[in-house]
Amino acid sequence: MRKTRLTTAATTAVAALLLTGCGSAAPGVAVKVGDEELTVREVDRTTADYCTSVSDQLEAAVPMGFVRQYVVQLMTLRSQAMQIADDYGVEPGSTYRGDVAQRRQAAAGMPADVQDTFVELASTPALANDVVNQIGAIVLEDEGVSDPTEEQLSEAGVDVFNQWPDAHGIEIDPRYGLESVDGVLTPVDTNTSVAVGETATAGQATEPDTAYAETLPLTHRCG
Repeated sequence: MRKTRLTTAATTAVAALLLTGCGSAAPGVAVKVGDEELTVREVDRTTADYCTSVSDQLEAAVPMGFVRQYVVQLMTLRSQAMQIADDYGVEPGSTYRGDVAQRRQAAAGMPADVQDTFVELASTPALANDVVNQIGAIVLEDEGVSDPTEEQLSEAGVDVFNQWPDAHGIEIDPRYGLESVDGVLTPVDTNTSVAVGETATAGQATEPDTAYAETLPLTHRCG
């Protein structure tokens, strides 16, 4: 099986959809996305399952904190996309369903109890893009734009995503080291303490340090 590298952004195609409006969630809540609350327990369970699903594909071990950040990004994006879809009365279409089918096939060799988690997270960018294009079409039709280009559809849909957090709110617990930077939900150092020493500094790095990951207990690393 081809080895892959875990990234901490939810792919370039939908990076701009991981948006502003970030603050501090309530105790026990990892992320509050509009009307939905994602609990710390949900994030931890999903992170553990996702790590299990992809660990054999990683080029090298990475600190579990980076996996958790990635999972939070995707869970946040998925929740936002589904709520916006509901607001506009649309459902994910054939493009998304096709992506899910491909992910399901890729997950066939993974442990059965983590396949659903992998498919849901891995298909989230396709879900967001599908919703973006459908909403873009609705917005442009209301504006009287006929025969829009793919770029116009995307821009109109992304504008809706960009405005949504101001009205509905996205709050993220600082423990996950994620903040909005130029409109993109980005890994940053949100620790209130100052790292001292090589090991502590490696633990707060904004890019995975595989050498550092190898020194961590098994429960604190993935791969």
